[in-house]
Amino acid sequence: MISFIKQPNKYTPVNNPVIFQIQSDNPLIQFFKVTITDNLGNIIGSLRLFTTPDYLTGSFTDLSTILSNTVNYQLLPSANLVDYTPNILQAYQLTVTEKIYSNGIIVDGTTSTTGLFYVWNGLVDKVSFSSFDYHNYVLTTGNTANFLTNKPPISTMYLTSSEYLYFLNDGRSGNVNLNFYGAGNTLVGSHQLAISGSTSGATRIDISPAAITNTFGSSFANSIGREFGSMFTSPFGTNYSLSSANYFTVNLTDVSGNSKSVVRTYVLKNTSCKNTPVQIVFGNQLGGYDSFMFFNPRETLDVVKTSITDNPFSINIGGIYTDNNNSVFNEENTTINVNATSTYKVITDALRDEEVRFLKELVKSQKVYIRLLNGMFYPVTVTNLNFPVQQKKYTTSLLRLELVFTMRDTGINMNY
Repeated sequence: MISFIKQPNKYTPVNNPVIFQIQSDNPLIQFFKVTITDNLGNIIGSLRLFTTPDYLTGSFTDLSTILSNTVNYQLLPSANLVDYTPNILQAYQLTVTEKIYSNGIIVDGTTSTTGLFYVWNGLVDKVSFSSFDYHNYVLTTGNTANFLTNKPPISTMYLTSSEYLYFLNDGRSGNVNLNFYGAGNTLVGSHQLAISGSTSGATRIDISPAAITNTFGSSFANSIGREFGSMFTSPFGTNYSLSSANYFTVNLTDVSGNSKSVVRTYVLKNTSCKNTPVQIVFGNQLGGYDSFMFFNPRETLDVVKTSITDNPFSINIGGIYTDNNNSVFNEENTTINVNATSTYKVITDALRDEEVRFLKELVKSQKVYIRLLNGMFYPVTVTNLNFPVQQKKYTTSLLRLELVFTMRDTGINMNY
């Protein structure tokens, strides 16, 4: 008989340990044959888990390396405000067979199959993972879940921003709730977007101002243009007092209207006409995509040319051996290849302490894009290798991040 001594949570971030510990009650056990399949029966991987001198009846494994190949980030710009992102999440189960030594040969013993487990493309810090509870990250019955972001729960959002929220759903139906507030915190509009509970999965919500305006029209447009003054003061955008705040909130509820997620607040802000905004969208630590607005790109062009040396003398069109032809001197060096890279420096608006800590994820992110004028997203490489995590108590200056990134295409217009 096979016993599962240790199993991961039903949902586990794949970049954390995904540990199974298996034990047999047969003293002749030699090893376990393990087959990993998805929810449709497709084989993800297989392995043998051998017993060891200090664990003669059992074995253990960390499946994070195998399962990490089955999930990825999924940036999904689309016309839908709510869309599924299946690349983020993978269902799997284990079929385990005992391999027993009997009469000089290895024979099959009992076989046991687990229920379904899930991994998603995320990472939880080591301290938090020591007491990990997937209910904090997955929409289930009786819990309040987080979206897949570590962005501060109250954030600015520029009117030209592309902004997304991702969440995991364990088969629960409900709604995405958008509430819009105008001057004096007056509710000026509410909208709901249905979420399906037919399957477990990962979902992306597009909460970009342009996308919401296109869907809901004037109810959203009436609440544009103001923000919390003291919390978001900066020279790059407009500043208003709290009494005239304009913002909106996002949260998830079940079909009965009960809140099932944290409430996120986005304070709307206009960019100054004197500054050039650059939208950065990046894969975050929890598997979703976050965005942040930077300003005033400064370009440095780096060029590497490959050339060969030529003989400048040749026979010209008149049959004369000379170093020029028809009043044009022949080349002494011919360029055969040009590699050019543009390096840009951009800077943030003034930051709060929470935003500085959050932007560590951008500096170390493996997936970073800029949003182009035509709405497409272009991959870039962030070259910041050092990021002093400043806090207001350490300095009298405004907190900012100067981000440096490179692009191989040097012809893209960065002037929004």
